[in-house]
Amino acid sequence: MNDDKVRQLLGNWALLNTELSALTIDDLKMLINYECSTKSRHTFIERLHQRYGKLVNAEERQQLFNGGLL
Repeated sequence: MNDDKVRQLLGNWALLNTELSALTIDDLKMLINYECSTKSRHTFIERLHQRYGKLVNAEERQQLFNGGLL
């Protein structure tokens, strides 16, 4: 994800929520870190982290279902 896309997503709450489901774990990490180091808006950080947690949990759960360990 390039810097323009990061600024675009973090500059528009409606756009962020529209595109949130298409973001990867790495995209979300980048957006969270960018938001924390710039404007640090709690609502944006919370929303991004909620989605990040959901994806990480799903990935870990699938790993467990496939016989893996954490």
